[in-house]
Amino acid sequence: MYKRLIPLALVIILTLTFFHQMMLTDKILARGDTYNYFYPYWDIRSDAFRAGELPLWTNDIFMGAPLLANPQLGVYYPPNWLTAPFRAPMAIKISILFHAILAGAGMLFLYRQVIGRQWIAGLVAAAVFTFGGYLGAHVEQINQFQGLAWMPILFALYHRSLTGESPRRDGLLLALAWALQIFSGHTQTVFITGVGLGVYGLAVGFAPWQAGAPTRNIGRGMMILGIGALAAVLLAMPQLLPTLELTGLSNRSGGLDVQATAFSLPPGTIGRAILPGYDGQLFGEYVAYLGVLGLGLALWGMAAAPAGGKWAWIALAAVGLGLAFGRFNPIYLVLAELPGFNLFRVPARWLSLFTLAMALLAGLGVQSLHSPPIDKSGRRTRLTVFIAMFIGAVILLTRFVLDPEPHHIWGDAAIQDSSLALWTLALLILLALLRLRHRWIPAVTAALVILELFLASLILPYNDLSPPEAYLGQRFTISQLLAYQAEELAPGRTLAISRIFFDPGDIAALRQRYHQLGMDEASQAHALDAVKKQEMLMPNSSLTWGIPTIDGFGGGILPTVYYSQLSSLLLPDGALPAVDGRLGERMALPDCRGACIPKLRWLRQTDTRYIITDKIYDIRHDDIVYDTALAQQWQNVNRLEIPDDRYDEVRILHTDPLESEIAARRIQDDLHITITDWQTLESILSTDHSILAVTAVSSRSQQDFLEIQPPPLERILSSAIKIYRLPSAEPRAHLASTVQVMPDSRQGSEAALLVLANGADAVIHGDVESRGFDIESAGQVELMEYSDTRVALRVQSPAAAYLILKDAYYPGWQATLNDAPAPIFRANVMFRAVPVPAGASTLVFSFEPRLWQAALYGGLILWLAALAGLLVLWRRRR
Repeated sequence: MYKRLIPLALVIILTLTFFHQMMLTDKILARGDTYNYFYPYWDIRSDAFRAGELPLWTNDIFMGAPLLANPQLGVYYPPNWLTAPFRAPMAIKISILFHAILAGAGMLFLYRQVIGRQWIAGLVAAAVFTFGGYLGAHVEQINQFQGLAWMPILFALYHRSLTGESPRRDGLLLALAWALQIFSGHTQTVFITGVGLGVYGLAVGFAPWQAGAPTRNIGRGMMILGIGALAAVLLAMPQLLPTLELTGLSNRSGGLDVQATAFSLPPGTIGRAILPGYDGQLFGEYVAYLGVLGLGLALWGMAAAPAGGKWAWIALAAVGLGLAFGRFNPIYLVLAELPGFNLFRVPARWLSLFTLAMALLAGLGVQSLHSPPIDKSGRRTRLTVFIAMFIGAVILLTRFVLDPEPHHIWGDAAIQDSSLALWTLALLILLALLRLRHRWIPAVTAALVILELFLASLILPYNDLSPPEAYLGQRFTISQLLAYQAEELAPGRTLAISRIFFDPGDIAALRQRYHQLGMDEASQAHALDAVKKQEMLMPNSSLTWGIPTIDGFGGGILPTVYYSQLSSLLLPDGALPAVDGRLGERMALPDCRGACIPKLRWLRQTDTRYIITDKIYDIRHDDIVYDTALAQQWQNVNRLEIPDDRYDEVRILHTDPLESEIAARRIQDDLHITITDWQTLESILSTDHSILAVTAVSSRSQQDFLEIQPPPLERILSSAIKIYRLPSAEPRAHLASTVQVMPDSRQGSEAALLVLANGADAVIHGDVESRGFDIESAGQVELMEYSDTRVALRVQSPAAAYLILKDAYYPGWQATLNDAPAPIFRANVMFRAVPVPAGASTLVFSFEPRLWQAALYGGLILWLAALAGLLVLWRRRR
């Protein structure tokens, strides 16, 4: 028994060693999807758990979005429940450590089941898989990391169900483990695992694992896999049914087109992908290094180990690598049209199967070091020469020929001579290990494999950490917005527009602190980016602070297609549709002086009251600042109010010389400044549309100036960024005086966009009656209660009309009008509308998705039944 505990104890020790910075310091991951996506979601999920609730809905992104239906939250994943007491950075740290241990233990279990009980060889397989490049580069996608940790366990259980003495028990365990992988929330990893198990089942069917093993026909193997998959789906029903409902309204409901092959592994990067990087890594999705020693041992295992089940793992490695090439593989172009394949981007993620199989073969290679290869004498020498030539060719091609493009590299694109030297040294060590024969060689090999992986891991994301305030600190932007929204029952929404190219106002102090913490330039850059994203409330920080935005970052099955359609009205001409949100990045174009602010009409339609921009394109001339962020808004301004008598001079920044007698002084090739008075300014406003900014100046003191904003916008904060407020925004809910009826379909939504762009008051989608009232008549809507899952209103309508609530339409919402059920229709592409009668009414919206409740109760019953069945099978086995 203790021999089984030795490798497991070593896996735990190695996990604590490789992740020592995360464990021994308070620093956090503050880059990539961890910061942009998962931290806010994990915090809002944990808040709900601590309140004894399920996270169902949020009003803080995408003008309303479902939470539980998004599988990436991992609401039903049990290990996530245990981290609920902690803030997101600490919770994700704990989850990474736990799942790294789980992945290593799973590989030990898999090696023991399919190859043998030599624990040193199993430890090498576990180390190559767990601490190699693929898992290490994916710690930033925590749900994917969690799903990958279950992959070895699933393969081990499937193998046992094919060849073991208790196929029912092992098949049931397979279904339970697979359901847990589904609950972890990365659907693509679940799909890849299923395909990989299918490939393995076919390979084992053609070639039994070892001599004397009972032959399992392919049909039986596929039947076991199919039953296991069906059982896993039923057990995961509490998550899958809400997710399927959301998928039907998402941009991916019809499958992806060209995006299905986005982030395919370029063949020219293959050497850099499978070799460890010491001076810079590829883009994280392309990293799958095993180490030079690990790669050599895997090749040795392929060639030197006895024939048998190794061919199943060779086939799995070949399939994983071939599919990872994506659009560079003609076969994948055909597969990308098929259901399942057409739902996911990043074909490079098929490298997970390659990594799993090669790690197992590396362990087999260590085990094969004990004895020479079978068959003719001299084969060991030939194999050693072949492996040396193969790896040497990969190293030389990678260094001198197949150097990848710069934008695929974290650091310098060129491979440094230091990496070449380390690769060469590792290759020489490998050759020595393959030639020597001693009982200590496997142990020495294992130690050297782990040492090489540790050196390569020093530049992986989990060793690029930032101070905790990069996420937990409250920047002044957030404090200001929280102060304003404290006075509002339904806070106005925010839109942040930036490419994060600006410097924070306290950058000097931040750099000094980072320097004292020993952070290198790359780590400092990532920490500063995190601070700037928090300053701009991008991309999902609004979830953390409870500040509603019209933007957000989806990256999966959010946002809905209705959101993407409506947001096209806000985007500048020619911008790509917001299939994953991130409007603010698409609006930060140089043609708009860094901020393509939507028309006031669309800001009011979406209840946007605050706009955040940076100061990249502001102009300073003669110590006077010109605020150019609102350049497009000046085209609609005819007159201004004088802000203060002490400002008697007006300076206009514009792109073309004015067609008047006023002299315009050119300060840049495309910029001019005109100095005039207020009366002349109004005449210029009525005729000229090349104005970028207006600044009022006191002629008595040139240092006394005031940047003017085009009404009705007013600037309420100017620090490293600027916040503008639109005080005259329409309320969150209103009565539509006139409506037009459109079909409740995507084509109807497209038609509604044209109608709204032409000035229509409201569009109702569905087979409904048109109702409204005279625009001169009075109607009142009073908001009495507003929360994520409940909205209560008091309505006084002059006639039968539609009340439109500017929150996202979604099937789970219910409405009651004067305590009686009322229908909810989709309005203005993505909002909610309810028909109300003339007179006084009380209207209540509540989010009560009955389908989700039924799925939860059904899933609980199935889990109890499965666990009871497992107990019965276990007792029979005893």
